[in-house]
Amino acid sequence: MDPGETTEQVERTHWTADGSFYHTADVTRENPIFPVGSTLSNRSTYYTGVSPELDGEYVLTYMGRDAASATVGLNASLVVQSSGEEGVYWTDRTPLDSTQVDSLAAGESATVDFTLNATEVADRRAEIQSALGDTQGEISTFVAVDVTVASAVDGGSADLSFTHRLPVSIGGGSYTVGPETAGSQPMTTTTTVSTPREYGPFWSLGGPLLFLVGAAGLAGLAVGRRREAFSLSEAERDLLAFQDDRAEFDEWVVRARLSPTFDGRTRAEAASLEDVVDFAIDAGTGVIEDPGSGRFYALSEEVALVYEPPRLARESIGDDANESGDGGVLADVAGVSLPDENGPSTNGGSAANEAIDGTDDGRADDTGAQDGGTGRQRSPISPTSRRPTVQGGEPHSAVKRVSSDMYSTSPASWSENASASASSASPASESKAAPSVSMSSKYTSATPS
Repeated sequence: MDPGETTEQVERTHWTADGSFYHTADVTRENPIFPVGSTLSNRSTYYTGVSPELDGEYVLTYMGRDAASATVGLNASLVVQSSGEEGVYWTDRTPLDSTQVDSLAAGESATVDFTLNATEVADRRAEIQSALGDTQGEISTFVAVDVTVASAVDGGSADLSFTHRLPVSIGGGSYTVGPETAGSQPMTTTTTVSTPREYGPFWSLGGPLLFLVGAAGLAGLAVGRRREAFSLSEAERDLLAFQDDRAEFDEWVVRARLSPTFDGRTRAEAASLEDVVDFAIDAGTGVIEDPGSGRFYALSEEVALVYEPPRLARESIGDDANESGDGGVLADVAGVSLPDENGPSTNGGSAANEAIDGTDDGRADDTGAQDGGTGRQRSPISPTSRRPTVQGGEPHSAVKRVSSDMYSTSPASWSENASASASSASPASESKAAPSVSMSSKYTSATPS
């Protein structure tokens, strides 16, 4: 691909014409300050009564490296004019002197001399004003030098014309000279220069380098995908599944710290939190989360179903427990004998279970009649969430009973309620054999704790 070219405007100076004014005045009349015959040079103010005539010189210097000879013309004039915001109203021009140089080499100068009498200039201004009356604008007086310079540039001719001025202001017994409007005037030409662009090393090497980097990146992605470097680990997938179940079944979980004693119940391990919730619904009990260990329990009369969260979840629970410093709650839930920190409870587990089941306005008796004397009632399950259907916006009765027993009463009252229920139980109920346990294959049995 052609990189193209760049264009720019280049200004070149071939030669310059530099002009300057010089002026003097001779003292011609007696005075106490300046000796007669002395010369006053380049002053800003001269006195009309002492030195009325001003002698001036304009010098033009032609300069330029390798510049050809130039033809120079200098014309000096005395100008009196009236001008204002709308322009020049009138002009009176009096020629003073002129110079013509046909061949002026670079570094040489051309001059033109002029002389003016301040008294005569003042009289000329008064005469014009008297003839024209009160004219508009401001009247000014100056010496104007018209300059023309002609020379060769790049094989052709070039002319330069300009005007330099030396103001002269006359008033009272003095006149002021300057400041001049002069200086250097260059002869310049502007040309368009085209420069071809050139590609740097990055342009020539950048394309292949970027291709190699892209190919290496694609190869790395392919290898990583083949080695499953970008997929979730088994532990991470288990953690995500647990977090989904925990969020879905949050309203059915009660947080309480449990004792490891299960009073002869068969301990079973659940594969997921969803299995624990299903079992709790079938057993008419609640799901308890131990904040210390992070385990989830569902307790029936015969079985203690336990679910242990994934390792990553247990680590997170342990960190939260250390930060909060919450010791949890020791409770006797669903007939489990839960010793407190000072020792085991002396109350029987079955009596405590009967005390709990005897609450809730005698619903235990009703459910026993409906389910063939087993004392358990299976609640209807929603087809989407597998949760028990709630009547009137109230949670399942088993969850309500567990929550009420754990947070509405103290551990001492739990033991008292269990003892009272045990003492009122009939002998027939005490000697009744424990019913057999029927569980789904997803629960793993273990020996009683």
